[in-house]
Amino acid sequence: MVKGAESSSIMALLGYTLPRVSPCANTTTTSEGLRTNCDNDGTLSCGECHLVRLDCKSDLGSDSWQPSWVREGRKPSFVVAGAGAVSWESFGHLHFLWGNVPAIDMLNLGKNEGEIYGGDLNLLFAARNIVMLLISAQLPPAEAAEVILHLWYSARLTHGMLTLIDKHVRKLIADVLFKIKDKADNVLQSKKWSFGSIEVTVRLYRPQWATLLQILDTKHDIATTEEERRRVVLAPHRIDYRERRLYCLPAYMRLCSTRFKETGLLAPFGSICEQFGIPNPLLFSEIDSTWLQKDFASPLDGWSMQSILSTTNVQRAAKNDLNGLLYFHIRSTIEQFCDRIQNPISKTNFVLYCVDAAFLPTVFPMVNHGGFDRIEVSNIADEAYLGLLKTLATFAPLLRERSINSHATLVTLFLNACEIANCQMGNETDVNLQLAQMRKVPRFLPFNPSSPPAIGSAEMMKITAARVLFRDYDGIFAFYMNAADFKACAKYAGTYPQVTGFLLLLLRQDELCLTVQTLTLWC
Repeated sequence: MVKGAESSSIMALLGYTLPRVSPCANTTTTSEGLRTNCDNDGTLSCGECHLVRLDCKSDLGSDSWQPSWVREGRKPSFVVAGAGAVSWESFGHLHFLWGNVPAIDMLNLGKNEGEIYGGDLNLLFAARNIVMLLISAQLPPAEAAEVILHLWYSARLTHGMLTLIDKHVRKLIADVLFKIKDKADNVLQSKKWSFGSIEVTVRLYRPQWATLLQILDTKHDIATTEEERRRVVLAPHRIDYRERRLYCLPAYMRLCSTRFKETGLLAPFGSICEQFGIPNPLLFSEIDSTWLQKDFASPLDGWSMQSILSTTNVQRAAKNDLNGLLYFHIRSTIEQFCDRIQNPISKTNFVLYCVDAAFLPTVFPMVNHGGFDRIEVSNIADEAYLGLLKTLATFAPLLRERSINSHATLVTLFLNACEIANCQMGNETDVNLQLAQMRKVPRFLPFNPSSPPAIGSAEMMKITAARVLFRDYDGIFAFYMNAADFKACAKYAGTYPQVTGFLLLLLRQDELCLTVQTLTLWC
């Protein structure tokens, strides 16, 4: 852990002062000739757009903005010729680096073990990041949060950030790889690091250690990566797909979404980020500098909009600066995490693997941990992946015994279940049901049902998209649970299911007891 005078040197390496609130939009020039923001806080925002700095004459910021296909009087490219059907095809790389599982409190101690619970807890999570974890264990919380945020979401980093990553991550990985260079490829190689009250153990096969080092060693060309990123996120042939999404957003969200795609940086509106000039090695392929995500990937994915728009965040960024609000929310969340794990009065042990989830139990030293108090497996219980039965058969035995912790829980997300069930129920061909849903839309999206917009118009596409929010998701998911025979699957694994907003919580219990709670729709 870095403290004291070294913290100041880390701040100097970053190359800028961490903003407490959205920065002043005035600029100054550094000794290296780079434009940067004034050191003062931004205290004023535009009275019209409520962003710190913006061209308020931007067409996207107008409530009357229309997509290109409307202005040009043509059929949008996502409408399939002849059939009149709408295409939802995606574009880009099949990676989801920003996740699709909602950010939730997995422990929720107040409703489980209790707020004052002082015992040890074993947690098992899917898809965590070794680089970010090593940074969080070694740098002061505020600086660690800033570096991790940009490693996670920004296409470019500063030279100082790369220097910190080299010192606190790359050199550690290189040392491990040097020591195991003659080891067999099919044997897990383990390395444990201790940082004060934190222990980080990484167990990888030698080729995986080599790939990790290759990712950090690759020197991407900034012109190549920016061209590649923009080729995906701003592809000219995908403009209708992008504008279909934009048209369903409020004006300020259209502006913020477009700003992020154009800059590739998650920062408050008005931020001048010329010092961010080095490609982020975690977001581009180490083989050919390919941008590793779909064109619709958004940093908003997984985060609660209610939390982003909290009073605390609104005090730090202009109320319509969604990028700034998200920046401060994520930075604060990461900083709290770093503060917690670096607390010297508690001890935190991390053990990381990179294996197929189905084979995870075969590599666990079960005798050492006695079971997990929480297991989160993302959406692998979906039919396209392991499915519910195999997920339960694989992970339920890893839960801590009920006699030790009756709150031990397995959490999985059914990402596709409601769409599958809705089609199986024939709801999308039930005209009366669709009309009933449509009649609820004007309460939130005003239009005259007796004189609706023309079929195929942009406005009707927006209304149709809103209609799906009024489905009976309780009933749809209940149909899915029955069709997939949740009771039989749960009984086979010795668990009982408790549903909360598309998340299935599987609690270990001796006898089967099915409880279905009201579903919450995230939108």
